[in-house]
Amino acid sequence: MDSRSAIKLWSIRSYVIAAFCAVTVVIMPAIGEAQQRQQPKPTNLQVLDSTISHDELIDQMGKFTNALGVGCDFCHSPSKDPNSRDMDFASDAKKEKLVARAMMKMTRDINGTYLANATGLEAPLVAVECMTCHRGQTEPIQLTDLLSKALAEKGMAAADSTYRELREQYYGSATFDFSEGVLVHLAYDISEEDSKNALSLLKLNQEFNPKSSFNQWAMGQLYLSTGDTTQAITEYKRALELDPKNRRAKRGLEALGVKTE
Repeated sequence: MDSRSAIKLWSIRSYVIAAFCAVTVVIMPAIGEAQQRQQPKPTNLQVLDSTISHDELIDQMGKFTNALGVGCDFCHSPSKDPNSRDMDFASDAKKEKLVARAMMKMTRDINGTYLANATGLEAPLVAVECMTCHRGQTEPIQLTDLLSKALAEKGMAAADSTYRELREQYYGSATFDFSEGVLVHLAYDISEEDSKNALSLLKLNQEFNPKSSFNQWAMGQLYLSTGDTTQAITEYKRALELDPKNRRAKRGLEALGVKTE
């Protein structure tokens, strides 16, 4: 092929590509506009702004489902049409949707009135959202609630396994608090009536937080409350080894006649 033929062929290809691109540019916006026109206008919006766009509504619903760890069908009923897989989003048949609506009103009041007055700041700088309490679960239950329930109903073995299972599943997420203070405070709450299980909780905490001076001090306090001063001194000393600035451990030792300097 000579140079003139090659140039001619290249020109033809360029025109074809340019024409294809032009057609694509014309067609794609048309498709996008058609898709936007096909989106049904939401109805029965009682809390959200009735003028909310489809994309904004979907984004808001996504935040709800993420905060509760559920799907759309948690609140919305299926279509009454047996041949349709769609949801009947306008229906109020499910009680979960009514509860969600009430929660939306509650958070709106908290953010718009109480937080604004308390902080002098406006949302979204300071705001309560579904995730604030739910943290990926349908019921906003704390770790101590589940452990207390297991302890009361089935004993320490159940509480121990519950903690391990939840930690294995949720550690690193915002769902439950696995920091060192949680088991310490739970142990304190039950120590007066159940010092044995309180100590078991602290030992469980020690397993996962071996460098916690706070936990060691708490063990010292627990042993002291049962009259075991020798073991209390041992735990206070361990607490100071982990954190030489632990003033509570120092005071505990000094109260038992042990010098800390």
